[in-house]
Amino acid sequence: MDVSVLIPKMIVFVVLMVIGYLCAKTNFAGREFTKDASKMVINVFMSATIINSVLVSDARLSGGELLQVMLVLCMSVGVCWVLAAISCRLVGLGDKAPLFELLIAVMNNMFIALPVVETLFGSQAVFYCSLSCIPFNILLYTFGIYRLQGGEGKGSVRLRDIFSVPLLATLAALVIFLLQPPVPPVLKELASTMSAATMPLSMIVIGSSLGSVSLLDAFKKGKLYLMCVLRLLLCPLLVWLLAGLITDDLMLRVTATIIAAAPSGVVVSVLAIQYDRDAVFTSEGVLLSTVFSMLTIPLIVSVIL
Repeated sequence: MDVSVLIPKMIVFVVLMVIGYLCAKTNFAGREFTKDASKMVINVFMSATIINSVLVSDARLSGGELLQVMLVLCMSVGVCWVLAAISCRLVGLGDKAPLFELLIAVMNNMFIALPVVETLFGSQAVFYCSLSCIPFNILLYTFGIYRLQGGEGKGSVRLRDIFSVPLLATLAALVIFLLQPPVPPVLKELASTMSAATMPLSMIVIGSSLGSVSLLDAFKKGKLYLMCVLRLLLCPLLVWLLAGLITDDLMLRVTATIIAAAPSGVVVSVLAIQYDRDAVFTSEGVLLSTVFSMLTIPLIVSVIL
C-alpha cells in the first residue's frame, strides 16, 4: 500500500482546521456557530457517512468474523482507557487527574480517525471505524462521567447520551449490513452526497472549536506533552501489537491502530464544562494533541505499513 496518499489528505486536514481556527479568531464563526455546526456534522453528516459505508461496500462477514471485528475494536478503545487510568495515577495532577485521564482515554475516533481510514481502505474501514462508537460511548458515558464526578457517583448517567445519533446510525448500518435489504437509488445517492461533505465540515468545526484556546499557552504546559506521547504514540503501539495477537486482517488491525492514534476528542472539553472542571486545560490538551496528530498519524501508518 502507498502510504504517501495519506500525506496530501493530512495537509488538507491542517488547512481546513486552520481555516476554522482563523474564522473563530476573526469572529467569522462564533461560539453559537461552532456549537450548532458540530451538532449538525456529527448527528447528520457523520451518520450519513456511517450508513453510506455499508451501502457502497461489497464486504461480507460471517458471524465469527463480525465478532472478531468487535473484539479488536473493543480492545482498541479499552486499551486506551486502561493506559489512561494507570498513567494518571503515576503523574501528580491533583484535581486535574480525571481530565488528564480522559484526554488520554477519549480519542477523536469519528472526526479524525474515520476520514483517515477511509483514505487508506475505503468504505469497509469506515464501517469498522463506526463500530468503535459502541464501546466508545459506553465507556465515556459510564466510567468517564464517573471520573468527572470525582468518583463520587453524583448525578446520573443518561441512557440517551450513550445512545447518541452516531451510535444509532452504527446500529442501523449493522442491521443493513447483516440483512442486505433493497435500498432505493435516490437514498444511496443522498447518503453518498452527504458523506462527501463530512470531512471538510468536520475539520472546519474542529478548527473553530479550538479558536478560543491559546496555542502558545498550550505549548507551555509540560504535562500536556506527556499526555500527547501517551495518546498519540503509546496507545496505537500497544493496540497494534495486541491486535496482531487477535487477527491477521491487516485492514482491521490498521483501522484499530488509527483509532487509537487519533487525538483527544473535543467532547472532553464539552464534558469538562458540563461538570465544572477546568475546560481551559482540556481545550489546550485537545488543541495540542490535534496539532501533533497531523504528524504522528502519518508516522504511525508509515511504520506499521
